[in-house]
Amino acid sequence: MDIFLSNYLLSSQGDRVAMAHSLEIRLPFLDFRVIDFAARLPSHWKMKGLKEKYILKHAFNGIVPEVIKRRPKQPYRSPIREVFFGGGDGSYADEMLSEQCLRQYGYFNPQKVSLLLAKLKKENLAVSSEVQNMALAGILSTQLLHYQFIENYPAGKVSLVSPDKIIRKTSSL
Repeated sequence: MDIFLSNYLLSSQGDRVAMAHSLEIRLPFLDFRVIDFAARLPSHWKMKGLKEKYILKHAFNGIVPEVIKRRPKQPYRSPIREVFFGGGDGSYADEMLSEQCLRQYGYFNPQKVSLLLAKLKKENLAVSSEVQNMALAGILSTQLLHYQFIENYPAGKVSLVSPDKIIRKTSSL
């Protein structure tokens, strides 16, 4: 609640994204009154055995279909594959993930990346796995960082800085 919820999910995935598009979102389960109420509930109402959200599911009995109430938890996943391979050719992702670029930068095995890309580009693939999506994001991010800060870094515009003072440790205490 202290780290993941406020600093990541609400900030990066909620408020910032919404406000960037001039939207104010309402998250009913994050209303302070709901949170206060839930914090006061006995733990056996929140989770019965391995059944999570027990009281919530019980409260919506007959309203929420059984198939939804009984399905396993599904984490939020951003559509990484769909963003980069959703349509059109000639994207920067295609260029950064090309065999030539992968060989030139030298971080990843081009054959293995090609296998991953072939899997992700299959049209009949309903949903790619979290591991595949994160691998794609990691490979593409590394390639882009190399392109931006190594391959095309504006070295001529940077002036070297000399330190004013150097302190050398001569003996150990």
